[in-house]
Amino acid sequence: MVKVKKVLLCLTGSAAIMRGPELAREFLREGAEVRAVMSPSAAQLLSPTLMHWATGQEVVTSLTGNLEHIRLSEWADAVVVAPATASTLGKLAWGIADTPVTATVISSSGLGKPVFLAPAMHASMYLSGPVQDSVERLRERGFFLIGPVLLEGRAKMAEPREIVLRVLFHRPQDLKGLRVAVTAGPTVEPVDRVKVITNFSSGKMGIAVARMAALRGAEVALIYGPGTEKPPEGVKVIRVKTTQEMKEALEEEVRKGVDLVVAAAAAQDLRVEKPFDRKLRSKETVELRLVPAPRVADGIRGLSPGVFLVGFKAEYGVPEEELVARAEEKLEAGFDLVVANDLSLPGAGFGEDTNEVVLVHRRGRERMRGRKEEVAHRLLDLALELRSRRS
Repeated sequence: MVKVKKVLLCLTGSAAIMRGPELAREFLREGAEVRAVMSPSAAQLLSPTLMHWATGQEVVTSLTGNLEHIRLSEWADAVVVAPATASTLGKLAWGIADTPVTATVISSSGLGKPVFLAPAMHASMYLSGPVQDSVERLRERGFFLIGPVLLEGRAKMAEPREIVLRVLFHRPQDLKGLRVAVTAGPTVEPVDRVKVITNFSSGKMGIAVARMAALRGAEVALIYGPGTEKPPEGVKVIRVKTTQEMKEALEEEVRKGVDLVVAAAAAQDLRVEKPFDRKLRSKETVELRLVPAPRVADGIRGLSPGVFLVGFKAEYGVPEEELVARAEEKLEAGFDLVVANDLSLPGAGFGEDTNEVVLVHRRGRERMRGRKEEVAHRLLDLALELRSRRS
């Protein structure tokens, strides 16, 4: 599913250029070929020799009669401007091709190549009228904005990992206009004032779904328990701890109006019936009575009969037919699509970058193995297809 193999990395004159080699290496680690173009101001801040080392390719810092901007735009599958300065955004918005970067990007856009812009500047500049006008104009013309992150008075460039995932897994904006709620990560249930019971979920699968849905144009709310994976940029993040908190947060989003719910969280099945109202001591022997925790997605269908509901069913060490049978039980309970996986399989457990799943719905089943981003895209594809058939 990863179609972007050749990435043209364009660097302009911002202090964030110091992350350019890191960004290039991240693309290379994912199997992409990278070539770099630098503006004159960028070459003053960061040595082109360093980018040559980072990419393994000669770096273009000026245009000659060899028409480098044309050849590179024809070569690339995708173009990434990171960092993109205020000046660069303005020039691109109005077609000013006066640097190797702006000339190459404008040529690439004319060829229909996807162009991703990762702005970096002071927040006051990014939020100014002229820059926002440029951003809006660029969006209208099909450019993709990644970030920035407004923090500490700065509009910081998105993290290299975020940029890489959004570029390599780029897809058409087929979810534009839809609101998607995703649950991710574990939940915790208190034992006493200090200790909890939980599981090893990192949140990677749910976060991959949230990131890919946002990439495809959806307005995304991520309801996230205490996982270890960093939430994606550009989505609304609602942090929760307990299963009840996750359930209430999801219900609140559904009441606001949601088209698609993806319940990917590994919420606790059990909770302590009566948590201790103090800290238990290390030498104490205690008995805990565990009772069923609330089911996060129970009642969603009643709140919004038309919502498309995707659930996850994780088991450990069961035959595939049993795994599918348990997923079908969730279909009977009101889910439209269930993603079933066996956590005992290599590369399919908590914290892994990959997953092996069976996608189960009323029209059949489909088995796939791949990156969690690939699984996320496929379940979103199926959700769109099945939702359109239902309506």
